[in-house]
Amino acid sequence: MQKMTINRSIAPKFHLVEKLNFPEYEILPINSSTSLYSLKAGTQPVIRLDLVFEAGLTQQLKSAEASFAASMLSEGTSLLNAKTLAESLDYFGSYFQTRSNPDDAVATLYCLEKHLRNCLPLFIQAITDSIFPEKELDIQKKNSLQKLLVSEKKNNYLCRKAFYKTVLGETHPYASFSNKEDIQQINRDSLVNFYQQNYLAGLKYALLSGSFSDATKAIIQEGLNQSGLKKHSGKTNFIGAEPNIGKHFIEKNDSVQSAIRIGKVSIPRSHDDFRKLQFLNLIFGGYFGSRLMKNIREDKGLTYGIYSVLEPFQKASVWYIDSEINTKNREQGITEIYKELKNIRESLIPIEEFETARNYYLGSFLRGLDGPFSLADRLKIIIDNNLPNSYYPDFVSILNRTNPKELQELANKYFTEENIVEVVVGKK
Repeated sequence: MQKMTINRSIAPKFHLVEKLNFPEYEILPINSSTSLYSLKAGTQPVIRLDLVFEAGLTQQLKSAEASFAASMLSEGTSLLNAKTLAESLDYFGSYFQTRSNPDDAVATLYCLEKHLRNCLPLFIQAITDSIFPEKELDIQKKNSLQKLLVSEKKNNYLCRKAFYKTVLGETHPYASFSNKEDIQQINRDSLVNFYQQNYLAGLKYALLSGSFSDATKAIIQEGLNQSGLKKHSGKTNFIGAEPNIGKHFIEKNDSVQSAIRIGKVSIPRSHDDFRKLQFLNLIFGGYFGSRLMKNIREDKGLTYGIYSVLEPFQKASVWYIDSEINTKNREQGITEIYKELKNIRESLIPIEEFETARNYYLGSFLRGLDGPFSLADRLKIIIDNNLPNSYYPDFVSILNRTNPKELQELANKYFTEENIVEVVVGKK
């Protein structure tokens, strides 16, 4: 049999991604107001069930309520304490986790499909019968206070906090950062009230992903239908952004490094320009080969890392540049940032730079769709932002049709210094 040889001195042929097929999904009823989204993908018999609740920062009336309520869901029920609950799930190789986000909260169960009948009742019990024990709450408060104490010594944390409060407004829910008093004032009664309103009566939808049978979908539909979880009106405490435009300096005299964040309110994910703006941001500061990295890190040696981010929430987006620079080089670094902003507005992106970034972006995008749970994360974005099913397949064609001239026009539209906020934390 003739052996196949590979000439490793020749690079493999490059193929531009021209088409993307996003898998189909089903929408199944749980009850009259809530649905189960079902996305079947993968070959391993593992499933993930996400329950998405109206329980994020936009729902809380007191700072830290949303995060504490989410973290306390795993601390025991009227029948099982936290240790017994965790061990019962672990026996079947399963576990669940919770997270609180700006716009929602998510409780997630991972398990083998064959053990769903054993694990689903435990998962539902943890969500619907959480008792918020005082002892565990006190431990979480102490841990949170300790983490806060450490964070408040870090310039990048102080800068991030000040930036969001400056670019969005002091009372904006996306700019909610807990202080010592907020954590100390958290109590069981307020958490139970938040839990009853936003978990027991706040289920937005469920999302099932992985490799599973029709019987598994039916088990989940029945289990959630009998759980008593309901959907509420979706009313939030959201307010519009009220940016405090200009330069803001927070003095921290024991600092060697200065934390810098420069940015502004931007367009939502549903905007026609959003996907092209993501690509423009990638070229400017979104990956290791970006302009900010090449100039300020590689050429000037002013920082170990600098990047720009287009951060979309459900009801707003924020674009910003972030870095930490030695105090003696701080002003030079800031000057170079604004110089790069000016350059990308005034000059066309060279075709080689453009194509390198596009190829990288398409490759990283495809890697982000690898596996059923990554696909489920993308589907959640579609659901949450009321986007068309063609949103991701269209991404490839939009990117392939984009040219440097269009990106320059976007830079002059969105990368201007108008309405920009600059926050610096460090030594004077």
